[in-house]
Amino acid sequence: MDTFELLHQAGLAKKEAAIYASLLENGQQSIMGLNRTTQINRPALYEVLPRLERKELISRVKVQNRYQYVAESPKRLLNQYQESVKEQTAGLTNLAEQFSESGSARPTVKYLEGEAGMEFVFDDVIYTLPVGGEFYRYSARADVKTKRFANTYYAKNRDSRKLERLVITSHRKAAGKVPKLERSVRAIPEQFDLFEDNISLLIYGPKTAYIDYSSKTSFIIESEKIARFQHKLFRLLWKQLG
Repeated sequence: MDTFELLHQAGLAKKEAAIYASLLENGQQSIMGLNRTTQINRPALYEVLPRLERKELISRVKVQNRYQYVAESPKRLLNQYQESVKEQTAGLTNLAEQFSESGSARPTVKYLEGEAGMEFVFDDVIYTLPVGGEFYRYSARADVKTKRFANTYYAKNRDSRKLERLVITSHRKAAGKVPKLERSVRAIPEQFDLFEDNISLLIYGPKTAYIDYSSKTSFIIESEKIARFQHKLFRLLWKQLG
């Protein structure tokens, strides 16, 4: 990156950067000299030079009853730039916090389609939860013999990330599940319902996700309040089925 681009990105206007870069690289110059080295016309130079003086980036020196201009240390610009970045960082941090607060009060919904959409839901569990995290799943799938997502990011990383999962499903589906240390399964009583609507509901972190295997449609709701509500209902049912 050349001097002009560096100074411009540090916050100087283009003409300011061109003049300051010329004084840094070529040393002390008169108005005529700056006109020649920067190709900026004299009226513009008379307008821009005082701005650079006010920013304490250049100074005037008198040579034989005429003024010439000399660059001050770029440390002055560095300090100004750092202060500007600090203010912008604080402002953007505050803006991000406000967005987060407003976002938590209003749920966001992602609508997904196809096999890829269903895979996205399960992968999102991995991306959302920390190592050793816990999530809950209602699994009312009718196609119990189909092993979906066997080669997905979710399947490959779920066990290594030691995710604890509680699953409520049908008796038939529960009977087909191999016991695992990180997975606990409880079944809906057969006399109550076959529980084979071919739908799953996942509750993880601040999110709940629904998957309709028949139509291959899914959607994820991100809301702390809704996830907390579903979490309470799941734990209540889990306790009753124990």
